[in-house]
Amino acid sequence: MSYIQIGELYFVKELFWFLYPTKEMTATSHAWATKAYQDAKWWSERYKCNVPVAEENTYVVLLEADEDYCKLLDCNGNIGWISCSDFSRYFERVKANQ
Repeated sequence: MSYIQIGELYFVKELFWFLYPTKEMTATSHAWATKAYQDAKWWSERYKCNVPVAEENTYVVLLEADEDYCKLLDCNGNIGWISCSDFSRYFERVKANQ
């Protein structure tokens, strides 16, 4: 995952992403708009935790990354893990002078 940079700001280009509190919870990581918040509520209740949604057309900061998982901070202050094998397909790095 050398093409992504820790600490950089990214724009969410596509899908809605569930921000799970741990890597182990990231079985299902994204959804379409119509069900994203219903699904996030279901995951939150199932795991007895908060599973926020990083929305399409918003910004996130990449905090950590390895081969399978990325830890994000969204523009609402939520932190969580996603599983994303093709990060650059769904997230675009924001350049400093944009």
